[in-house]
Amino acid sequence: MDDIALKDTLKKALDMEEKGIGFYKEIIPKVENAATKKMFEFLGNNELLHIESIKGFYDSLVKNGDFPELNLDKIMADRKKDLSIFARSIAELEGKVKKSDADKEACEFAMEFENSGYKYYESMRKDAKDAKLIKLLDFLLKEEKAHYESIMNLHAYITDSANWYMYEEESFPQGG
Repeated sequence: MDDIALKDTLKKALDMEEKGIGFYKEIIPKVENAATKKMFEFLGNNELLHIESIKGFYDSLVKNGDFPELNLDKIMADRKKDLSIFARSIAELEGKVKKSDADKEACEFAMEFENSGYKYYESMRKDAKDAKLIKLLDFLLKEEKAHYESIMNLHAYITDSANWYMYEEESFPQGG
């Protein structure tokens, strides 16, 4: 991939992440449940991390002709911990989260949005040759997947909390 195509690809990725922030900001006032609002606020803020990472890559490519070294492993570990803590907090809201068509639809739309981001980064990853770019794309792929799974988890809780608890507690019915 030549520098012009690479810059264009990074600009598109940046645009997609900025749309993500806009999406979450727009959808937050439309949902009814505190858990959904908190999840979308968290994910919107998380998109800022993606923007910083992409901008760092883009700026370094423009100024230095090469990509920077980023400590994405630590960032990913912190995000995974944040998401797992957030998922556990859903369980603490038992009885406080009401079922809402607006929240259900918002989660479904958010899952589609995150999935489209995943597919975009996946297509970029197939063409990537630079090891540092591959590392960035792998990071973004894992982030999009984690976002999707978190939203799916919340969606499962909102739409079928009884089965959600059974799955979370790994207490599946035993046949006799």
